[in-house]
Amino acid sequence: MRISLPPALARVAFPGLAGAIALALYLLTISPSIGVLHDTVDSAELVVIASKLGIAHPPGSALWVPLGWGALQLLTFVEEPALRTNLLSAALMGAAVTALAVATQRWRPGTPPWAAALAGLLGGLAPIVWSEAIVTEVLALQALLAALALVLVIDASAGRSWTAFALVLGLLSWNHPTGLALAVPLAVAALVRARPRRREWPRVAAVFLAPAVYTFAYLLLRADAPIAWGATGTPAGAWAHLSGSAYQHATDLSLENLRGGIPASLRLAILQVPPPLWPLLPVGAMALAQLRPLLSVALGVTAALLVVFVAAYRATGHEDYLATVVFIEAMLAAWGVEALCGWLTARLRDRSMRFALALCAAGLVAFWATFVGARVTLRDDTRLLNEARATLAAAPPDGTLDVGGDFETFPLWYAQAMLGVRSDVTIRSTRQVPTLRGGVQVR
Repeated sequence: MRISLPPALARVAFPGLAGAIALALYLLTISPSIGVLHDTVDSAELVVIASKLGIAHPPGSALWVPLGWGALQLLTFVEEPALRTNLLSAALMGAAVTALAVATQRWRPGTPPWAAALAGLLGGLAPIVWSEAIVTEVLALQALLAALALVLVIDASAGRSWTAFALVLGLLSWNHPTGLALAVPLAVAALVRARPRRREWPRVAAVFLAPAVYTFAYLLLRADAPIAWGATGTPAGAWAHLSGSAYQHATDLSLENLRGGIPASLRLAILQVPPPLWPLLPVGAMALAQLRPLLSVALGVTAALLVVFVAAYRATGHEDYLATVVFIEAMLAAWGVEALCGWLTARLRDRSMRFALALCAAGLVAFWATFVGARVTLRDDTRLLNEARATLAAAPPDGTLDVGGDFETFPLWYAQAMLGVRSDVTIRSTRQVPTLRGGVQVR
């Protein structure tokens, strides 16, 4: 496939185009308010937490909360507060798509720009990833950090850019603990290939630990925020919150659970890629293994760790942690498509046949995007907000609403704290979550 743009410009333009296309599709399907993501309503909680610079449920989201607060303050021309932070998710995921396309080029330098763009689109338009891009969630930030780590590991394994790589790994690890599944294998693979120079070690160590220091400091200093989960005012309390000890009961590593959970997780991961590309995944994997065997092992370890974690973690929304696996699949699929196209074009001498092949491939991508978009769209979906408004409207003056799970609690938080609906009502949960009155925690 010939590229009319100069090679250097094409290497920049195609990843940017992939990110722009993904962002446009996210904006077409974005939730106009609080929305549901894989049977969770954390979006409602996170908007309220961000507005107060508070502490979210474990691990606290200390890196994301200031970004959410900034979106709420800067995008005041958007009337609905949740839509402001939804737009933040879309922008972060659009940037992740671009970064993934760049990573695809860097891992295999001979990758054509169109194949790199395809990898970005396959990753960004996968059902799990697309769903994370259209609601308020910390996972869009996690996706961007994962993609940046994939970009920078190539330089680090060659002895360059270790400071930037270490900073991204630190952010990835402390934004959410599942980031360790990618950060550790990549770091080990890079260190085996090329360690930082001796004089660089202090700087590399400092930037890697900086996100950890910031996260602990945030949890300690904001323990008395208007809305704060847990007792993070002590180092022990902050660590308990970060480690997610409250969710240990939701993890089942028994062989009986894993026997059924691992195949289910693998099946879910494979379903994120268009079925016609499934046979091409091994082709892409072999192409990568020949060029970068050590880094290929690192990606395999990452995928295995995340598949096992999703299989063991029984809480709702656990499939969201497969997003990094989806990015890896997208790269492999794109390299497989590149190999297939090379094989076909060598046998199709007629330019019209090549054009028809390219048109057919573009049509398949468009069909996949349409299919997934119809499944994940939250456009015009205000059901959660409408239900919360109705519930608060029916409460007695200065009354108390005893609520149970997240679906009952968090939308009420949002309606009261962000929209000022019935600030006289106290929202008290039967679970161990903050009790709110007028958008402020009742202590």
